[in-house]
Amino acid sequence: MKIGHKFLNQIFSLNSLSTKGILLINVVLIVTWAFVRLRQHQRNNLLATAILLDVIFIAYYASLFGMYILSMPYAEAILLDGFERYMASTVILNLFIGAIALVRVLDRQQFEQNFAKRDTQAFKSATTKNIYQIATLVTGFFAITMMYSEITGTKFTNEMNHNTLPLQMSRVSKQWTHLNHRKVLIVDPEVVDVNDYYAGYVGRYWYFTDKAVGQEDFMMTPKIFKRTVEQYQYVAIPESHRTFTVLTKKVFHQHVVTGLFKVTKHGLIRMH
Repeated sequence: MKIGHKFLNQIFSLNSLSTKGILLINVVLIVTWAFVRLRQHQRNNLLATAILLDVIFIAYYASLFGMYILSMPYAEAILLDGFERYMASTVILNLFIGAIALVRVLDRQQFEQNFAKRDTQAFKSATTKNIYQIATLVTGFFAITMMYSEITGTKFTNEMNHNTLPLQMSRVSKQWTHLNHRKVLIVDPEVVDVNDYYAGYVGRYWYFTDKAVGQEDFMMTPKIFKRTVEQYQYVAIPESHRTFTVLTKKVFHQHVVTGLFKVTKHGLIRMH
């Protein structure tokens, strides 16, 4: 009930980005439908399209709420973790569907219905021609600007995230694609990645095993270190860990920095 109450508050909040998107889609489609139907006296399917998109939104809301109460831990569900991210997918999808229907209806309002005969003279008046040309210019300007902004943002994100854990994993070993139960130790020098279970999460999906564990703290005696490492079948080191390297040198007489290693009685064997 608490999750449901917060879910409804989020849906009906005008501060919600997804709600603003849904309202925008409905307003544009319904206003255009009313103008074409009442002013131009032409039938069109924009109202039906708006209703169909609203049904899709409602169905998606129901499935999203089901995920929160059935699949997500309560501590995350009560915060509606990822709500706007999940809703963004269906808002963008329905925006695309609505845009297709809108463009088709607006195209039927052109003075010349035969597309092959349309040219600079195929307008009802000089005023409609100017409106069309200016609207095209403004729309193209904003489209190019937004596209350039998106490309720049994506490039910046890629540059900032070039050293994230998943990319580090791809540099030290290939991804396993068969489900297994091998014990894999992910040696990560980042305390945050280990404390919030991110390292283990990445390890489980990268090596397709349910027994991948991330660890940062190796401040222990060589004897305990040897016993700790031998509990696992594989050791993955995506980023150099000074303490782990020093202890490996003392215990196994090997110099390891990064890579994927198989644990044996005689030490660590690098996997290719």
